[in-house]
Amino acid sequence: MIVGTVVGTVLIVAITVAIGVYADKKLHLAPRAEELATPPKPRGHAVGEAPATAIRAGAAQLANLRAGQRCKECRTVLVAAGVDEEIRYAERTLIVLHFSCPRCADVRRRSLYVEPISG
Repeated sequence: MIVGTVVGTVLIVAITVAIGVYADKKLHLAPRAEELATPPKPRGHAVGEAPATAIRAGAAQLANLRAGQRCKECRTVLVAAGVDEEIRYAERTLIVLHFSCPRCADVRRRSLYVEPISG
């Protein structure tokens, strides 16, 4: 009698679970893992691409930065585009170096923010 009750209870629970799993797969009752995951963070600025991520550089490093920039698309060495610009950001003086790609058809432009250091 007790064995029959236990087997009957286990059978009822197993059938209920099977019906629940089937209903969830068909009707999407519970949220999926993809829905519960946090959304991806937006891409931030790379080093030197924004005033907040300015590169700290001395005079020699500044010369290397001017000479060594490459286009992200074609990897051609970028040329200086105009005069360097001096700006103030968060109580700091920054130099903005402007570059352009001589090879890309749409003339890609790039700016690099540098915080000059003495030394």
